[in-house]
Amino acid sequence: MGDTAGEGKARAAIAWLEAAFPEVACSLTPDEDMRLPSAFWAEGSPNVETCLAYQERFAAGMDNKVRAAHLIALYSHQLSLAAAAIYLCGSLIPDVKHLRFEHYARPLEAGVVEAGRFRFCMTLKEVAGCVPDDPDELFHDLFVAHLKPIIALLKWRCGLSARAQWRLAADSMAGAFLEVGRRRGMEAEAIAQALAIVKRVGSPLSSEALCYEKIEAAVGEKGFTRTYRMRGGCCLYYRTDGGSYCDSCVLLEPETRRERLRAHLLDTARDRMG
Repeated sequence: MGDTAGEGKARAAIAWLEAAFPEVACSLTPDEDMRLPSAFWAEGSPNVETCLAYQERFAAGMDNKVRAAHLIALYSHQLSLAAAAIYLCGSLIPDVKHLRFEHYARPLEAGVVEAGRFRFCMTLKEVAGCVPDDPDELFHDLFVAHLKPIIALLKWRCGLSARAQWRLAADSMAGAFLEVGRRRGMEAEAIAQALAIVKRVGSPLSSEALCYEKIEAAVGEKGFTRTYRMRGGCCLYYRTDGGSYCDSCVLLEPETRRERLRAHLLDTARDRMG
């Protein structure tokens, strides 16, 4: 897209993204060492092995399926954060043309730690006049087309089913839209657009279990409400050494999830109140 105004909106969205979510990097022009997605995710590519090995920093005792689950969740979440920021903030639909996996200094409350992230180079499509004329459909189609060969490769390499991976990708998409929307003060709009993307009939992203739910809690007489993304898939963390179920895991009973998320909401509220 050569439109200067459109590029300006995208660059503003990317600047906001990198300030709000430093674990993601994005640009509109590729660096020399970035690869085409087809080369980065090629069978036998050292990039794939590097990314799979990186997942072991999150837990001990990972087998290939767990590594694949964490990798597709990490990749689709970082991609979704970048795409959601550009879509929601700039009214543009991004498509990955180049990428790399890089190390960077991640700021945390306890200090700076070395971490890994994906850097995406995007091309852009205007929402107005897009083909098909439903921008959510185009966003969906580009996202699915990008992930399809990656999911096929990880299924072949690690044995994790495509269905399990698509569920994790959909969870990542829904979670990223919620995070971006909450930070931008447009949570309801972001949720509506995420559902329009991941709940399309016949889509590999579609899952009945994936949903959003409002959780309520109170500290004294003060009430708090927060919307959470309820997962449709499982990252298999519970199968690692000392691992457990995530608070919003699909394998937990609904009320158990609500109790855990209510406890999280209370902890967050108390921290804010000092």
